[in-house]
Amino acid sequence: MAENVEALFLQTPMSYSRPADWEPLRKSAEEKIRTSPLPTSDHEDWKYLDLSPVYSQAFNQIANDTALSQAPVDGLVPETAHSRLLFTNGRLNPNLSDTSALCGGIYFSRLAETAPRVIKYLGKLANPNSSGFFANINTARFGDGAAICVSSGQSSEIPLHVVFHSSNMGTDGQSITFPRILVVLEPGAQAHLIEEYCGSGNYLTNSVVEIVLGEGANLRHDRIQRESPGAFHFCTLCADIARSASYSSTTISAGAAIYRHDPKIKFVGEHAELELNGLTLINAAQTADTHSLIDHTVSNCSSRQLQKYIIGDSAHGIFNGQVLVRPGAQQTSASQSSRNLLLTENAKIDTKPQLEIYADDVKCGHGAAVGQLDSDELFYLQSRGLDLNSARSLLLAGFAADVLNHMALPSLRRNFVSILD
Repeated sequence: MAENVEALFLQTPMSYSRPADWEPLRKSAEEKIRTSPLPTSDHEDWKYLDLSPVYSQAFNQIANDTALSQAPVDGLVPETAHSRLLFTNGRLNPNLSDTSALCGGIYFSRLAETAPRVIKYLGKLANPNSSGFFANINTARFGDGAAICVSSGQSSEIPLHVVFHSSNMGTDGQSITFPRILVVLEPGAQAHLIEEYCGSGNYLTNSVVEIVLGEGANLRHDRIQRESPGAFHFCTLCADIARSASYSSTTISAGAAIYRHDPKIKFVGEHAELELNGLTLINAAQTADTHSLIDHTVSNCSSRQLQKYIIGDSAHGIFNGQVLVRPGAQQTSASQSSRNLLLTENAKIDTKPQLEIYADDVKCGHGAAVGQLDSDELFYLQSRGLDLNSARSLLLAGFAADVLNHMALPSLRRNFVSILD
C-alpha cells in the first residue's frame, strides 16, 4: 500500500508550472514523505480513523481548465461578492473572482504572484521537517493558492473570502487538489477571512493554511467545509500568534465522507488570545476527525476551545484536543470543552480532551460530555404545537447556537441553521 501511495503523490507528473524558487521547499517535502511512515490506525494520532478508503482510490490531477465555467455560483456569501478569490480544481477562476472592493494596504491575490515580503513565510510554519504526512504531500504538490497580507495598522473592513471548488469532471477515478492559503497580518493589522470548500462528485482535497499574526494583530477566521458526500477532505492549519495578538477561529463542517482537520496553534508572544470553536454535523456513514494542538510556549496567554458534534445514522465523530503548557509559560489561562450529541443508537463519538501542563501558576480546565436529545424537552415543545421534526430542529439549533453565533455574517449563520431543519 505504501508503494501505491508514493506513486500516486510523488511520481504523478504535476499538471501545472510553479515559480522556480519554490522547488527547494517541494523537494524537501518529497524527501520527508519518502522517509516517513504512512498514517494508519496503528499510529496513536490516527488510531480511530480508517484511511483504507482513501488509500484504495486512484487519484488524478486535472490538467486543463475546462471546469472553470462550471463552478457553482449558488450558495456563495453575498457580503463578499467583491472581495473573493474562487479556485476551481486548484486554479484561480477569474470569472468568479473579484477583489475590486479592497483598498490600499491589503494584498489579496494568487500565491504564484505574491510579493517577496509575503512569500518568505511560505512553508515556515508548515515546515516539512515538523509537519505531518498529508501537509507534506500538499507542500510537495501544490501549484497555487491564495495569499493575504494586511499592512501594519491597516484594517480590512470587508471579509476576504477564499473558495476552493472541486469536481472530478468525469475523469477516471477521483480527482485531487492541493489548496494553499498564506495569511500574514503585520503588527496592528486586522482582517476577517472566510475559507470555504465545496464541490461535486468524488475527489480529495488536501489543504494547508499558514497564518502569521504580528504584534497586536487581530484575525477573525471562519472556515466552512461543505464538500461533496463522495469527497475526502484533509486540512492542516498552522498559526503563530505574536504578542498582544488575537485569533478567533470558527470551523463548521458538514460534508465529505472522510474529514480530518489538524489545527496547530502556537503562542509566540505574551498577552495573546485564542478562541478556537468548531461544529461538525455528520450522518449516514461519514467520519469526521478533529485533532488540535494549542501550544502555550510563553506566559500570560489565554486560549478557549469549544468543539461540538451532532452525529446521526451510523456516522463516527473523533476529537482529540491537546493543550500544551510548556515550562515557564506561567499565568496561562486555558479551557477546553468537547460537547457531543448522538441522534441514533448507531452514532459514535471518540473524544479525548487532553491537558499537558509543565508550569505551576496556571488556570486550566477541560471536559467532555456525550448525550442525546432530551425526550422531555421534545414532549414539551410538541405540547406547545410543534411537530416532532420542528421540535428536533429547534433543539439542534439551540445546541449549535454558541458556535454559530461566533460567525459574524448573517448569511453564514442562516445557511447552517437551515441544515439542521
